[in-house]
Amino acid sequence: MVAGAVVLHPVSIPLTVPIDDSKRLSPSAREAAFRVILRSAEVGIGFAGEEEIDQVGIHAACHLAMLRAIRRLPHPPRMVFVDGPWVPPGCPVEAVPIVGGDAKSLSIACASIVAKVARDRLMTRLHDLFPEYGFRRHKGYGTPEHLNALRSIGPSWIHRFSFRPVRAPEGIGPHGI
Repeated sequence: MVAGAVVLHPVSIPLTVPIDDSKRLSPSAREAAFRVILRSAEVGIGFAGEEEIDQVGIHAACHLAMLRAIRRLPHPPRMVFVDGPWVPPGCPVEAVPIVGGDAKSLSIACASIVAKVARDRLMTRLHDLFPEYGFRRHKGYGTPEHLNALRSIGPSWIHRFSFRPVRAPEGIGPHGI
């Protein structure tokens, strides 16, 4: 799980590249936006690993990643806008939840891009360790290619065992560990 936190300053709002929900941008547009955001804003990135996700669940792990992203900002913000209906428990500053926030808030859209690029880069690095899963192509999402790899070789230690297709897909056992 990867979360981004971005503090924009009015004089340096990145207008030289398209900023939108990360899912609506092509990989090359996300990379270009990522570089501009890093140069023009304060950025924090937070991670929650597969073991944490398995222990506390995807929702709580998402909140952990958000809190870590906020804490990794160079300066503590006065307030944060959170994409979604919930504020992470223990948020160190005032927080406003915004459903569909990446379409309504430039800072949330920037944070979405930062998180997506960071996650994609991580999956590309994991591909170098586990090329048989094809992470470079599908970035760990449950595509037919990924599910077929899980069926044929089983999960690795980086897979989330609480995720049903890893835990109990047809014929998959933990022999890939």
